[in-house]
Amino acid sequence: MAHRVTPVTSAAMRWLGIGVVAAGEGRAGLGMAARAEMANRSEAVHGGFLALLADSAMGQAVSTARSEERRQASFDLKLSFIAPGRIGERLEAVATVLHSGRRTGVADCRVTGEDGRLVATATATFIIF
Repeated sequence: MAHRVTPVTSAAMRWLGIGVVAAGEGRAGLGMAARAEMANRSEAVHGGFLALLADSAMGQAVSTARSEERRQASFDLKLSFIAPGRIGERLEAVATVLHSGRRTGVADCRVTGEDGRLVATATATFIIF
């Protein structure tokens, strides 16, 4: 089975400036600059942006563990916020595939700030079609 080696981006990823830092079989890393427009009322990165970054990284990782003809979509996402993402810093999400089956895939992810502190952890389940 041929696995995807070319990173896949979406219009949302391009609009938000999310870039692929690394991708290999079963792993992916994405980076995003936390802009002022991403702030919540506490002047930290809104959790929705952290969820989008983690979900995108896990989707990218799952895409490297399946054949190029198939696609995936997350249908379950669990995110735990550990520390605030700071506006102005670069955030990085590194995802690893835990399970890659014929119909589903499972991945986990760690989102870190540029100083290496853990900002969030996530797991997601994907349908493969």
